[in-house]
Amino acid sequence: MAEPHFDPAHALKFDLGRGQVTLQGQGPCVLVPKAALLELLSAAGEEATRNFGQQLGVEVGRRVSDRLGSDIHQASIETFVDHLGGELALLGLGSLAVERWGMAMVIVIEGPTLNKSGIALLSAVVSGALQRALSRDATVLELAQSEGKLRLLVVSKDTAPKVRQWLTQNVSWGEVITRLHEQRGNA
Repeated sequence: MAEPHFDPAHALKFDLGRGQVTLQGQGPCVLVPKAALLELLSAAGEEATRNFGQQLGVEVGRRVSDRLGSDIHQASIETFVDHLGGELALLGLGSLAVERWGMAMVIVIEGPTLNKSGIALLSAVVSGALQRALSRDATVLELAQSEGKLRLLVVSKDTAPKVRQWLTQNVSWGEVITRLHEQRGNA
């Protein structure tokens, strides 16, 4: 059976007569300039940004789950990434890819450089989407940002404090992944 590809046709609809925009048949949406959103999130603070991003992510995950249905857990990682990436692109949040480093999964989002609030937003959106679509709690942490690419590491909630500590100690993201593999081998 062929896995379905993400199809953005008719996902975003403009009803100019009523002055409404809808995303995949859901209630009205608002199009907001990215700079204005990031400024608002910066003023709102970390917790509000995380909550907002989580809510966006849950909706993203719901749409991915609805599209893939009961086969979502059998879908290839490529299919899941195709759908998740399509949803993020529809929201204007960038182009998504996944890098596998052994057992580690790194989400790569290409797009313009983001401030701290933008990174927190994307991390929360991805976390919420994974939680809703796959019924798995995961923590999504910033690994690195360079050359228009943001790398996010997906880890368990138990592993997250250790990774945060390494990152605050300026351990390179490659070394963080190496350490995670070493610890897994010792478990």
